[in-house]
Amino acid sequence: MKLAIENVSKEAFQPYGQLIEMPVKDDPTIAVENVTFWKQQAMFSIKGETEVGVLKIKKQDMVFDQLENHFKTATGIICLDGDCAIAVAPPSDDIPNVDTLKAYTIPQGQLFVLAEKCWHSATYPIDKDEITLLIIFQKDALDNDTVFEDISESVELTF
Repeated sequence: MKLAIENVSKEAFQPYGQLIEMPVKDDPTIAVENVTFWKQQAMFSIKGETEVGVLKIKKQDMVFDQLENHFKTATGIICLDGDCAIAVAPPSDDIPNVDTLKAYTIPQGQLFVLAEKCWHSATYPIDKDEITLLIIFQKDALDNDTVFEDISESVELTF
């Protein structure tokens, strides 16, 4: 199955979690001579200690036949040095039907937060041979709260 990659927006991403659009479109909380600050651009709870990991991903075919889920923690992801694509399905305890998947381009520098139980593909570099991402979630989620499940057919992300 081919799945078209769409440009992301805060509204479009809402069923799957949260997105901080850059540049920020809201009025700043603080705006003084040398500082501009926008508070509460994303809110999510992580029980216990929080871990920040670094993930490097090399460019590859954007084809997958498994989805990943973290049932007990939201996951914050920031593409540090390139744009990426990701497929998502609404949060659920059950493996989603491939017809429910959406794919988005996430621009470099934007934080997106996957809600607890949000099914997702890997992230795929778009404009570089390798990208680096920061991954923020509950400590040891990789070992204790990461599930990979086969889906009914292979999915190819396309532009």
